[in-house]
Amino acid sequence: MAKDSREIKLDPEAEKIDLRGKTFKKKRIKKKRNVISKKDSPIHSVKDLSGDKKYNYIYIRGKKFTPPKHLGSILRIGVAGFLIIMLINVINVYFIGKSIQNDLEATAHQGYSYLLDAGKSATKIQFDNALEAFNKAQGNFQDAEDDLWFINSDMSFYAQEGDIAKAVTGLLEGGKHFAEAGKWFLEAVEEFNNIPLYFVSKNAEITRDVPSITDSLKVGLERVELAIEEISIASEYISKINENSLPPELQARVIFAKNKVQEIAETLEETKMHFPAILKLLGDRYPHRYLILLQNNNEIRPTGGFIGSYAIVDVNDGYIEKLETHDVYDIDGSYGGLIIPPEEFLEFTGNWRFRDSNYSPDFAVSAKKARWFLEKEGGPTVDTVIAINQGLLRDMLEITGPVQVGEFGKLDADNYNLLLSFVIEGKVWGTENPKHILKVFIPAFKEAILKEENIGRVSSKLYKAVQQKHIMFYSSDAEVEALFDSMGVSGKVHESAEKEDYLSVINVSTGGTKSEQFMEEKITHITNIATDGTLTNEVEISRSHLWTDEVYLEWKNILGKYGFTQMPDHIIDILGRGENKVGMRVYVPEGSVLMDSDGKDVATMYDEDLKKTYFYIKMHTKAGETSSVNITYTLPFKLDMDPVDTYRIIVEKQPGSRGSIFNKRVTMGEEVYNLALHPEDARLKMDGMASYSTNLVYDQYFAGIFAK
Repeated sequence: MAKDSREIKLDPEAEKIDLRGKTFKKKRIKKKRNVISKKDSPIHSVKDLSGDKKYNYIYIRGKKFTPPKHLGSILRIGVAGFLIIMLINVINVYFIGKSIQNDLEATAHQGYSYLLDAGKSATKIQFDNALEAFNKAQGNFQDAEDDLWFINSDMSFYAQEGDIAKAVTGLLEGGKHFAEAGKWFLEAVEEFNNIPLYFVSKNAEITRDVPSITDSLKVGLERVELAIEEISIASEYISKINENSLPPELQARVIFAKNKVQEIAETLEETKMHFPAILKLLGDRYPHRYLILLQNNNEIRPTGGFIGSYAIVDVNDGYIEKLETHDVYDIDGSYGGLIIPPEEFLEFTGNWRFRDSNYSPDFAVSAKKARWFLEKEGGPTVDTVIAINQGLLRDMLEITGPVQVGEFGKLDADNYNLLLSFVIEGKVWGTENPKHILKVFIPAFKEAILKEENIGRVSSKLYKAVQQKHIMFYSSDAEVEALFDSMGVSGKVHESAEKEDYLSVINVSTGGTKSEQFMEEKITHITNIATDGTLTNEVEISRSHLWTDEVYLEWKNILGKYGFTQMPDHIIDILGRGENKVGMRVYVPEGSVLMDSDGKDVATMYDEDLKKTYFYIKMHTKAGETSSVNITYTLPFKLDMDPVDTYRIIVEKQPGSRGSIFNKRVTMGEEVYNLALHPEDARLKMDGMASYSTNLVYDQYFAGIFAK
């Protein structure tokens, strides 16, 4: 793919919007006949971009549309909580008696400083330093409390301001309990950090004399529970502070701290609820069986790619007891029944099978169907289904370096895709078992990747892959599925809120070629806001096939090094040169009405599982050519700009996609003007059009406040 396919340039004439509202607090921009003018605005209170609350000043901020952090990041929220207390440490100085002010100021401030140091150390996994800092913080808070023993005495001048005395007590006691929680968290994280080492040692067969992973996890979780208890106590102390008794300049800080501490406590309590699910995944009481779908996203499908192979994995007590890989055609070929496929699949199959089970972009829907097919065709019952796209293998090979595959040679990040595909599609190792190379490669790859020095880099790559929907999880166990939902890894399609726009372009390969790796997709989505609030969308989608003769020469050079001198045309076509044929689904809000499709044959369909309308188009693109479609439709809701309303849209990327080029535009009718935009790099151009461009490697959220 061309290197410049990811280089998005915003309009150089566009003017950046101040999301804090300073630009529009007293002024507004009115568009009329392409002339920009400013005048006083009567609006002093507007909704934020999430549309939930009102403020007495304009402060615009949209909701982040990103998946929650993984468990390790959630646990470190406790450390973040310690830093929050730093924001209000000046309160201690204000309330301490004049006669001992200097001494106590130094003591209390030092306590919070130690918390800050502890947080930094814990983030860097410098546990010894962090533990020492937490201990010092505890000591300093205790010293400050001892020096303020008299604040509850009726004879002291503090008794006249009881709320102030309580504020001092709340802050000091809260700080002590946060410090104690930090110590428990560190012990937990140390225990958790041992788990990958145990896993690698056992599964790489370095040694069998390693502790139980689930036992180690239980110890860590017990420490987390103790930390959560301490944070809850700290939250109680801080929540009792009456901010109304404080000076105005300190009230906002206390309110902010109270809210954040409460959020942390609630998040950790919710995390605690998922501990049993984590143990189930590791096979604590009973072995846990996984179905891993190995998807080739060069042949794009709704959840990522075509299911060419799959693995059955049994995990017991945290360790892999069995790992078997299978060719999907073996189990599909052994079943003789007739299963009618979805209407869209009739173009390439008349009998539905396991290999085509990932028919829905919602992974929970597709995973349930995959489990059903596996059992229907004689396979085992599984507990959890995981989809992994082949593109992830490139990231892993960048970590391991070249992997020796028997006497065949070495596979690396640059050649594995071509070599594996050529050997399998060309049946180089025999027609009876064309995927035998995988049975040789997988054990060698497992040995190369399961090394202690790779743990950190592998974790980072996996986390990124989850965020980009190259890995997704589903479980038939309700507790485990709830854990996947909370972590944002379940691959479920976004459930649209009221008056919320939505877009997701899902391509389903119907041609049987691996040409998606050469496709560049551009999506332009334009929303027009009429004076009466009517919303009309126009979406233009173009797909360019970037295969060239230079690719052929590169392939010929690589294959020649492995003794392959002949490249049959039909194999070249299968590997990427062939015509790219997809059935395209353009998902939009339920009830959207098609107005125009620039002469193309576009069908309006409804997805019962997702409760969304979608437009279906067949798009075929030959090498070196570009295909496109332009669709215009109206949304089933309007904006109520009396005085203002928020337009918002969720744009979801296709799982397995390498990322489309996405352009968002908003045009406005007469008398309609924009107050603010999200995200921060969205622009308001000189002609009054709102503009935003990005690479759709992650799901995106766009919003704006409009008035008339």
